[in-house]
Amino acid sequence: MEFLEKDLEQIICEADNDLLQEKGLYVNGIKKRQLRIGNYGIADIVMFNRTYDYDFTDNKYIPYLEITILELKKEKVGIGAFLQSLKYCKGIKTFFELKKPNIKFKMNIVLASKEVDKNGDFIFLTDLISNDSYGFINNIDLYSFKYDINGIIFKKECEYNLIHKGF
Repeated sequence: MEFLEKDLEQIICEADNDLLQEKGLYVNGIKKRQLRIGNYGIADIVMFNRTYDYDFTDNKYIPYLEITILELKKEKVGIGAFLQSLKYCKGIKTFFELKKPNIKFKMNIVLASKEVDKNGDFIFLTDLISNDSYGFINNIDLYSFKYDINGIIFKKECEYNLIHKGF
């Protein structure tokens, strides 16, 4: 069965987030499909979720906006999709700096496709990039998916290592 990028986009946008999590795709927030991010491009799906950090010094919760860029590819996701998502993140950061400078936000990147490119150095990104600061990419996740008789199933791709580490 031929599965198109727009089909995956439609399934994700129409599905409840809890159901997506049951299927293995861990995302939260309100989904916006085909969101134009100025001249930075049109993102497949952008999710917005209001959440909080706890400030132990002042004993209070600090609200921030968690923004997740969901970039979908038909066959294989690799460095190109990652770089495309970085451009969207830069556009979002620029928008908030110019239009909403008082809003704290963190960004996540989620890339999903039938297969993840495991031939290059790209696969190591998910294990090494994490920043808990506002205005930066907080997390990057990679998912592969398959579509069978039971519907769509997502698999989180992570923890890749070299076979011959050379230590």
